[in-house]
Amino acid sequence: MRAFSSVFAIASLAAFASAQQCSGNTAICPNNQDGTSSTYLQCDSWAQQYVSVDCPSGQVCYANPTTPGSIMCSPPGSGGVPTAGTCTGHTAKCADPGNSGDYFSCEPWSGQYVNNACPSGLKCYNNQDATGVICQ
Repeated sequence: MRAFSSVFAIASLAAFASAQQCSGNTAICPNNQDGTSSTYLQCDSWAQQYVSVDCPSGQVCYANPTTPGSIMCSPPGSGGVPTAGTCTGHTAKCADPGNSGDYFSCEPWSGQYVNNACPSGLKCYNNQDATGVICQ
């Protein structure tokens, strides 16, 4: 009987931990860890508890640094780059123009830049109006 009580107590604690309270339309990555899970927790505002939701195939969860309480699903290693600033539309900019092929492309729905790269061996150059990049 004692072993049953311990197992029941542990199961009850696990259920309580997975049923975190929430409000509104908030979403978080599990354990507040970026880039580690193919699921995220979305608030069911009626039940006021988080429910698990799958990211699209091949994508993982990242917290959206420009909109607290929201997430974005992106390919692994492509989380937002807060130091690159915010963005709008389908813009892009080189990380180090003429010296590397690395650049930042805008995810318009999140308003933040994500890492990207020119094809191997090519360097990145900003276009004339600084809204896009050219790989040469």
